[in-house]
Amino acid sequence: MIKLRPIDLHWLGQYPENSADLCAHGSVEFQINGEWVVQPTDGGCTVSAAAVYLLRTLSRPHTKQDPVAEHLFPCCGNGLFQVEGQDDVLIIGCNSGIDLEVVVSGDQVQITAADGTTYQVTLVDWKSAVCTFSDAVMSFYSGSPPREPADEEDRKGFDQFLQEWSRRRELAWVLCSSG
Repeated sequence: MIKLRPIDLHWLGQYPENSADLCAHGSVEFQINGEWVVQPTDGGCTVSAAAVYLLRTLSRPHTKQDPVAEHLFPCCGNGLFQVEGQDDVLIIGCNSGIDLEVVVSGDQVQITAADGTTYQVTLVDWKSAVCTFSDAVMSFYSGSPPREPADEEDRKGFDQFLQEWSRRRELAWVLCSSG
């Protein structure tokens, strides 16, 4: 059984000053069969970037040799950048965060925590957990005042971020629905 959820979701600063904060922040509860993989005491992270990164793991592995991002649960997401010729957004943050490896093999997923502990879960359970996490973060965006990028470069990056998130979540919905 997987429990993967963002908690204590917030924007940095006070509204309206924080409307330029394009990334949702919070802590993560992640347990597999009752064992902690990531816990709130591990510190906060940029849960919106984590949502996109987790969705990426549904279509490709995340390993040290071939990562989908520097950290699956990044501390920061300071910049969102549109990269010419690419569908995926480039999210730049600091070099801190919580990382683990995720590799899908058939109908099984191997998750390796930072301490080397390995967990096996079903692909169905992983897809469901990732979709639930992503939807919780998107719900936070939907219930918040609109994000207001500071300039045109931020707007382009934010738009690409939202497009990738939407595209990957739509694909994940099909994957989650098909079991």
